[in-house]
Amino acid sequence: MKSGSKILIGAAATALLAVVGHWTTGETFIADLQQKAQTELAARGLETATVSFAHAPLSRAAILDGELPDGLKQEALEVVAATPGVSSARWKGEEAAPAVAAEERPAATETPAQNRIAECQAGVDKVLNTKQISFRSGSAYVSLESKQILDELAAALKTCDGVTIAVEGHTDDDGDSDVNRVISQERADRIKAGLAERGIPETLVTATGYGSSRPRAKGSDAVADAQNRRIEFQIGPANGSANGDVKAQREK
Repeated sequence: MKSGSKILIGAAATALLAVVGHWTTGETFIADLQQKAQTELAARGLETATVSFAHAPLSRAAILDGELPDGLKQEALEVVAATPGVSSARWKGEEAAPAVAAEERPAATETPAQNRIAECQAGVDKVLNTKQISFRSGSAYVSLESKQILDELAAALKTCDGVTIAVEGHTDDDGDSDVNRVISQERADRIKAGLAERGIPETLVTATGYGSSRPRAKGSDAVADAQNRRIEFQIGPANGSANGDVKAQREK
């Protein structure tokens, strides 16, 4: 085979790998976004509603389905729309414009700041898709493995300008709920301190403990408990306004 042909074939293969890699990352981001939106619904007692996103092409527009009283459908829309990364939300079968927040914009008209937040969230989520900062029951000790994950997270966050990082601590449902909230706050505080040690400005990071109020997995077995003892990261704008709006809706 002539060298020119080899170069052309190599270039084509490289381009194909780049396309496949981009598509895989997008698929992972959408799958994680779906899980987050579903978790938010469950935390509000709206788990009978399900969330899905289009995959061909990939879309951050959420589609809700399931049985809910009419009075709760709007609440479910607002909860999903407030999930960081979701561009819009509507109920399945509704062809009208999304009946969610008026300030919502489709992906095509998002501002540079919104794009930066989405990209930064995707970078954090990419680290956490295969690794999770976890804790032993009743402990806020940050293990060596978790510290290594913090190294990767800090590296991803150092490329993010003009954003804030909300660190959320969660526990399993074993023990007293007030004690769990205290432990979850301590866990979030330690992760915030760990990011600061790695060069992330402390003024850009908030730490909040939610105890066992927002489980990721149902049940009280060892597997569910391990998934629920976790740290999550939510990226917001530097002025904190959008992040504050989301938090206010969650805590109603």
